[in-house]
Amino acid sequence: MQKIKLNWRLLYKMAYLDQTEIQKILKEFRERTNVMCSSLFTSDGFVITIDQAPPREDEDYFDSLCAICSSIVSLASQGISTLRDDVNIKHISIKAADKTEIDGFEIILENISEDILLGVTFMSSLNLGVVLFELNNTIQKLSKYFIGIEQDESLGRVSAS
Repeated sequence: MQKIKLNWRLLYKMAYLDQTEIQKILKEFRERTNVMCSSLFTSDGFVITIDQAPPREDEDYFDSLCAICSSIVSLASQGISTLRDDVNIKHISIKAADKTEIDGFEIILENISEDILLGVTFMSSLNLGVVLFELNNTIQKLSKYFIGIEQDESLGRVSAS
């Protein structure tokens, strides 16, 4: 995993200037897998973008979910650091269901970089192998994209105007 140094100019570029490219990557992932939602956010809970199907009227729902997910990753990281300081969390899976497990769903949290996370929410009835395979491809695309942004930033090409 390559470390990407985040700053406000870089966050601005990710969130506003190039959001359509990120959304395109997430939309393609959703269309290939039928996941309910994928969200890209920082470890602080700052939402970069959310791709959901169908759109919810309650727009704060996924913002809240991103904040909760970033808290989960933070708590897990703190717990892991008590065992070893040189290890980063790469993947967290959460499975939720009622007693019948008919309407269950899963949340997968993946690190794109040290500070950027991808959260994916989907029904448990989906083929997990397909979701994980496509998730890996999506992570590779997003990682290349963010590495490109970081290289532009280091060369002074990122404009926040």
